[in-house]
Amino acid sequence: MVGSTVYGFEDQISQIVAQLITLGYEVLNSHYGSVKVNPKLSNLDNCLNAVEECDLFLGIIRPLYGTGNIGDKNITFEEIKKAIELKKPYWFLVHRDVVFARNLFKKMKLKSGDEIIINDNRFFDKRSIDVYEYVIQNHVPVTLRNGNWAQEFYRLDEMMIYIIAQFSDKEFINQVMNQTNSDNG
Repeated sequence: MVGSTVYGFEDQISQIVAQLITLGYEVLNSHYGSVKVNPKLSNLDNCLNAVEECDLFLGIIRPLYGTGNIGDKNITFEEIKKAIELKKPYWFLVHRDVVFARNLFKKMKLKSGDEIIINDNRFFDKRSIDVYEYVIQNHVPVTLRNGNWAQEFYRLDEMMIYIIAQFSDKEFINQVMNQTNSDNG
């Protein structure tokens, strides 16, 4: 499954899905149209069901939080949390602007010591930093972190290098899946 914000990135998602299909995978992705939709469920519930159905999860963290917000929940973030909770084998890509902004905001404070608030989030949504910090397990001491790799990218070709490196070797993928299955009982 490819979990990502969609709007503004449709062309990239289409190319990523096409690459994964070329590598022999059946891809679940809402933009691609391959997520089973139960008309009696919310978009969030349909996407979370897709996470439960998938064998592997590729999450993409972008500077925009996405439009799939239901109350305080964001569909992409909930997909990511569900994949990790279910101990699905997962891989993450993070846009360099998220990493840059995280580092910048850590160093910037108002004279009062208060956090800087961004009201217009059409260009960058600070909540994307929350997603990134969740993925890299920022709440866990560095020495205890496992599975917290998030590959930084700026361009589509950088994303493709990572995707091909991770998913082209089926033997590696089978080893990861077998290890995950044995770790889960």
